[in-house]
Amino acid sequence: MIWIYPEQLCIELKKELRSVYVLLGNDSYFLGDSYLNIVNTARMLNFNESVNIALDMYSDWENICNLFRVSSLFEKRRILSLKFPQNYPVAILKKKVPLLFSFLHDDLVLILYIHESNQINKNNIWLQCFKKIGIFVDCSTPTHTRLIMWIENQAKNMKLVIENLACQLLCYYYEGNLTLLNQTLRNLSLIYPDGNLNFIRVKKIVTDSACFNMNHWIESILTGNKQRADRILKKLEYIGVDLELLLCRIKSEILMITNMKYNMVQGKSLFNLLKKYKIYRKYHCMLLARAVNRLSLYQLYQAIELLAQIELIYKKDYIVLSRSSFELLSLILCYDKKVSLK
Repeated sequence: MIWIYPEQLCIELKKELRSVYVLLGNDSYFLGDSYLNIVNTARMLNFNESVNIALDMYSDWENICNLFRVSSLFEKRRILSLKFPQNYPVAILKKKVPLLFSFLHDDLVLILYIHESNQINKNNIWLQCFKKIGIFVDCSTPTHTRLIMWIENQAKNMKLVIENLACQLLCYYYEGNLTLLNQTLRNLSLIYPDGNLNFIRVKKIVTDSACFNMNHWIESILTGNKQRADRILKKLEYIGVDLELLLCRIKSEILMITNMKYNMVQGKSLFNLLKKYKIYRKYHCMLLARAVNRLSLYQLYQAIELLAQIELIYKKDYIVLSRSSFELLSLILCYDKKVSLK
């Protein structure tokens, strides 16, 4: 199965229309845009009927399978979209998705929406049945680096020339909000017909519309960007993100990095350790590799000590988790200098 980013999808669609498209991720803009591109291409080939089904634990799979077999009285060619919800049981995915393969035919295009929380990656054996006829589209929220590339690509498609500082500014204000970012680029193209976007022009119309999630904060911690980590943390607190869940997430990452660091000191290779922990996503591997090489065992032990203190105070003394505790954690993990916990 070919694995691509949404911005590469149009190129693949121009080559040929595949029987299966797996849209994996949680970014609403990428999911919606990818779906429309597939549907528009399919309709040009007379796939005029669309059926969209949002699945849950109680969905009738017999009826779903019948949709593959039965054609409409008026339309022979059909587009069938199945949307799997967040945290859909992987056991059911393993059982049902390969079953769909046996029902595929030339008059059907199948689009599967799978949330990234369902732990899907290119090493899943049960996806291999679509290997020769399908395309996997990574619709996860773009990382900071990839977002810059996406802005540059969108600007080029809109025949805009954007300088680096202007691009960085858009990335800062609209990270995690591709829908509004894309609309802002369109507005800029109308406001400035000459197509030249510099820092001053962009600064006049931008608003702080960044939408962050826990992954953004963890990414900033692992890359050692404290200023960005603190900005994201303020946003997360403002929108009411569960700090207990954030604590669990960062604790899991830090313990894994500590074990990797310790094993590397013992002579084990990072590649084998990533494989042992079943880390397959390329960007996650890169983040962990960077953190393992950047952080010392002393820093990691300091972080674990602080995490233990935070958890003990929260669970034993029933004191509400505060942003300041996470800011101290980022201070330990983002700076090279030793930080006192006293």
